[in-house]
Amino acid sequence: MRWAFIIIVFLLIEIYAFQAFKTLSKNNWVIKIYTIINVIVFANFFFRLFNIYYKNLDYSDIFYNYLSVPFALLFTLLCFKLIIISFLFFEDVIRVLESIIKFFFSSSSDSFLVQRREFLSKLAILVASIPIPFVIHGIFKGRYNYKVYNYELKFDDLPDDFDGYQITHISDIHSGSLDSRESVKYAVDLINKQKSNLILFTGDIVNNKADELIKWKALFSNLKASGGKYSVLGNHDYGDYVQWKSEKDKKLNFQLLLDIQKEMGFNLLLNQNTKIYKNNSAISLIGVENWGKGRFKKKGDIDKACLGLTNSDFKIVMSHDPSHWDKVLIDHDTHFHLTLSGHTHGMQFGIEIPGWIKWSPVKWAYKYWAGVYNKNKQFLNVNRGFGVLGFPGRVGVYPEISVIKLKKA
Repeated sequence: MRWAFIIIVFLLIEIYAFQAFKTLSKNNWVIKIYTIINVIVFANFFFRLFNIYYKNLDYSDIFYNYLSVPFALLFTLLCFKLIIISFLFFEDVIRVLESIIKFFFSSSSDSFLVQRREFLSKLAILVASIPIPFVIHGIFKGRYNYKVYNYELKFDDLPDDFDGYQITHISDIHSGSLDSRESVKYAVDLINKQKSNLILFTGDIVNNKADELIKWKALFSNLKASGGKYSVLGNHDYGDYVQWKSEKDKKLNFQLLLDIQKEMGFNLLLNQNTKIYKNNSAISLIGVENWGKGRFKKKGDIDKACLGLTNSDFKIVMSHDPSHWDKVLIDHDTHFHLTLSGHTHGMQFGIEIPGWIKWSPVKWAYKYWAGVYNKNKQFLNVNRGFGVLGFPGRVGVYPEISVIKLKKA
């Protein structure tokens, strides 16, 4: 019954959209091109979907490298048609009303109705076509269009020895979504080129499973920083979003994730803190497990992570979800000078023109979603993410390498 309903909805959408093309063109070539595109996109998607079912493949393992792009193209085509329908549906309502008026008052306006229908069809197709090149660019180019964002943050109580100390912050690698070794190598080289004292990674190194990371382990092992590399966990790193044969398998996967990060040279902080030394001074680096608002896992324990610290310590917190800063850290008894987060990806979609506009629909879910924020003399940097999740591309909001320079005010 459910599949029958979905098929009927798809058919109605297709009929409506086809009418727009039929009205627009008196030549068959436009309709032929439209039909060919439809056949290619639908056939490619359903062939791959059938392959997954027929070969009994693990959907969660292969989605990003096998089905994500066909799905994104299918979704884009569907949105294109829905925009067209939104124009024509309301126009059809008006046509019905005018037909009723014509019936009762014998008003002849057929030619005008036909002309208006043709104009609206052209307008609908034009408006619906605008996002398509941006989406295509986002899938094939935007997802690897790495950007370096430079920030200089000033603190009154920064130890003198750390004046000018530089941190590179990355987040949300989502290794199961990566498919271009050349592009990832370029990003790793770009990170190393910043010559930062620390490299800090704030979670979601995989989508679901630790073995996603195996083929990228050698590349990410090449990340270098004089003061070391540190990481924390994100909500996707716990393996909660995939079905396991047993609880034991889930635990083994989690342990493998921890082991691989260690082999890559990352010091993983699980509700812990450590000292970063320079000359005779030190700052405290605090790493908490994932803490997210709503349905997201709340394993982060900031009080446990701060054990042994004093009020005079300069503190940098690594916490995957920026809602932790908003809901907990900002009003905590302890003063946290800088918090580093990720998680939002900037929704991988938005409009950003430096100095002019910074917008993404994700702002309706997260008050702090990208860039640097300052409240109560406490800074938050939300990284836009390294990889992708769900939609296999980035439109307007590109992958970020944050470079933060600490300065004595």
